[in-house]
Amino acid sequence: MNTKIHNLSLGGVTGIIVGFLGIIFIYFIHFILNQYLSASEGVALLPISFFQLLLVAICFIYILFSYILIVLINKKRKKHEVKKWNSNAKQIRRIYLIHLIFGGIILYYILVVGDLKLIIPTSLILYGIASVLANKFTRGATRVLGFLFLLNGVLAFIYPNYSFILWGISFGIYHICYGIIYNNKI
Repeated sequence: MNTKIHNLSLGGVTGIIVGFLGIIFIYFIHFILNQYLSASEGVALLPISFFQLLLVAICFIYILFSYILIVLINKKRKKHEVKKWNSNAKQIRRIYLIHLIFGGIILYYILVVGDLKLIIPTSLILYGIASVLANKFTRGATRVLGFLFLLNGVLAFIYPNYSFILWGISFGIYHICYGIIYNNKI
């Protein structure tokens, strides 16, 4: 793939910042969940439906903020005569958008059914599948990133007590490592 293509890469500083944001948001969600389960804190007084909506809103804010951040950081590439769109970049966006919509439907169903312990493993597996599928349109090792997410998704199914740790490792540490390894030098 041409290195002069603007495809909202997670290489370099973008991946590092998104990784740190992922760790912060996952810690925040875990903290709120622990407060809710403790039954003695103020959050525990919320009805379960409001609490679920609060968690969904936090996740949506993270996704939206991450996307905006990726766009803003990658805008510097325009100054260096980087192409804004090409067929590979469109394919990458299409793959992740389809998985985001499909994953949202699946995760909403899991939420409605009440099997909340499946949310983290399912989200890891869906992101892993999207990364593996997007690999042929990228210049980084997105396939490796995808397989690591798939592995953590399977581990989260097997060891549900470690789900938040595996989620943090995936969306935090893996993105930070990807950003360091695939540093965009434009």
